[in-house]
Amino acid sequence: MINLRLRPEEEAALNLRGLYESYGYTFYRMSRFEEYDFYADKKDFLTSKSILTFTDINGKLMALRPDVTLSIVKHIKDFGSVQKFYYDEKVYRVPRNANSFREISQAGIECVGGLHDDDLREVLELAILSLHTVAGSRRCVLDVADAGMIAELLPDTSSRAGILKCIAEKNIHGLEALNAPEKVIRLVKLNGEISSALPELDGSTRKVLASLTEYHDELRVDFSAVNNLNYYNGIVFRGFIEGMPEAILSGGQYDNLMRLMKHDNARAVGFAVYLDMIERSIESE
Repeated sequence: MINLRLRPEEEAALNLRGLYESYGYTFYRMSRFEEYDFYADKKDFLTSKSILTFTDINGKLMALRPDVTLSIVKHIKDFGSVQKFYYDEKVYRVPRNANSFREISQAGIECVGGLHDDDLREVLELAILSLHTVAGSRRCVLDVADAGMIAELLPDTSSRAGILKCIAEKNIHGLEALNAPEKVIRLVKLNGEISSALPELDGSTRKVLASLTEYHDELRVDFSAVNNLNYYNGIVFRGFIEGMPEAILSGGQYDNLMRLMKHDNARAVGFAVYLDMIERSIESE
């Protein structure tokens, strides 16, 4: 008998697959590339604006997949019911603070259609359980915020980008210098404790988080998780594991993408776990 030894990221992917299937999610496999035009008018929804392209034998410009969510949503036919998918794929893009394309391994889920608060709650719970699956005995936290609240509070002016940058950096002095709304500054000052943060949150987000805190103490409110108002419009979140300097998980609601793709009545939420960070974390130890 041959004993195969799995790499840490392969073992994590296998365990995550079992977790997602236990919650009724269906495995989704897609092509590595799409027509470039599909991504060209949706660059606001991409983590990296750089897209790796090539010309196929028919002269059509193609793109190596820079994002999984767009590809899944493109191929869904029924947006009236709740569609639940999980994936284990590679994407090709320029990571933040890098200067070249990389092949990035990630696993995650997408929940699309006629969603209710219970569906949002389940996705957040799966995000927490995904962190535990990867973390083992290490501590982990899930930072949660509401991008919709920030979008409503910020006028679409020349200072908006600067204010968002200050939010991501928790730069209170910068927010004050840019005359950010007082409520925005108050949200950024929240210290992470769910109990003290809940009164500041809007109804749906407050309800979902309150229903989770009884069972999960890994949750904390942190509005620096809000970084892309074009993509996310409601609950957004990032997951961290002890010993890893960057978020290993990120996600949120992306109803804005549904509207762009003419599915006005559909809602969507999902997240990705960056499996390649597991290998890099071990190599740096």
